[in-house]
Amino acid sequence: MRIPQITPDQLKHLHPKHLNKVHKKSAFVALNAAVLLVLAGSTAAYASLSKDVTVTLDGQTKTIRTMSSTVGSALASDGITLTPRDQVRVDGKPAGKDASVGDGDKVSVAFAKPVTVAVDGETQKATVHDGTVGDVLDRFDVKPTAAAFVSDDRSERLSRSGTRIVVSNPKQVTVEADGKSKTLTSAAPTVGAALKAAGVELDANDEVVPAIGELLSDGDAVKVTRIELANKTEVVDIAQPVEYKDDDSMEKGTTKVLDPGQEGRAREHVLVTEADGKERSRLVLESSQLAKPETMLVARGTAEAPAEPVGVWDRIAACESGGNWSINTGNGYYGGLQFSAATWKSVGGPGLPHEQSREVQIKYAKILQARSGWGQWGCAHARH
Repeated sequence: MRIPQITPDQLKHLHPKHLNKVHKKSAFVALNAAVLLVLAGSTAAYASLSKDVTVTLDGQTKTIRTMSSTVGSALASDGITLTPRDQVRVDGKPAGKDASVGDGDKVSVAFAKPVTVAVDGETQKATVHDGTVGDVLDRFDVKPTAAAFVSDDRSERLSRSGTRIVVSNPKQVTVEADGKSKTLTSAAPTVGAALKAAGVELDANDEVVPAIGELLSDGDAVKVTRIELANKTEVVDIAQPVEYKDDDSMEKGTTKVLDPGQEGRAREHVLVTEADGKERSRLVLESSQLAKPETMLVARGTAEAPAEPVGVWDRIAACESGGNWSINTGNGYYGGLQFSAATWKSVGGPGLPHEQSREVQIKYAKILQARSGWGQWGCAHARH
């Protein structure tokens, strides 16, 4: 660039105002020239320091231009962040993110990717460096049948954030709903898909076991319980309080109602939950008392019963229970004389037999014997 020259003679004839303009113009031109020189130098420096690097990320190749000297910083300049588990190679050789990189180098990165592979209900998890779903299936030696359900195409690329691959081969599943049981062969991967294949529709309240999203295995059974909610208004009894009065003229274990009192009554607004048509629970939303309950007064014996001499009942008990008057083996029979709960109640026995004393058990055994004979005991022969 050429800067205009002014001679001394020309300078003499210039007005001071014009002279100032000349100085400003010369300074501006000089400044522009300096900037252009700096820019030209910077461009030349960038051209000499930058490099072209071929980067292949999980099989996808591109070229980036960078002034960075290491693999990690070069990739970061293009918005690519590495993790410690990623696999990096420079010109085919394993390298770390701090490895140096030069012009024309080839950097390949296989990102670490978490995968979950579920095959017919069996789940495996791993971290892989593969690129596609097909690569993972091959790695796990998964070979779906022609009729199998596969959640993703083999060509689908894996995500660095994680990929879930579901493979479901045709299998037998039993679906129980609405009182009917149906066995079908289906490649449905989940409980929900199997119900759809079986033509079973659900509403928001229905219960399904296993849960809708659970994966299926061969031979699984799915149970659908229909849940219905109903608002009802009912008149119900209110349990009356019971007051006991000890009476030493009565044997321990015996009671007598002195004043029956009266049960109360209430009107209740309830939410009833029914499962497959049977009441499961009820929630009282509102209650108003119609009649107040009156206390029942009951006399309770406290006197010890006279000891029953060893005799027929002890011999029967020795045969029935080994003479253990408090035995409860869980077989549905209780106490020394092995009463069933129903028979014990039928003769007025309190609680359960094994909870009572020997004398109380014998007392009600006598009532049963008088009513139904000795045939009530398999060990009746032991009485002789």
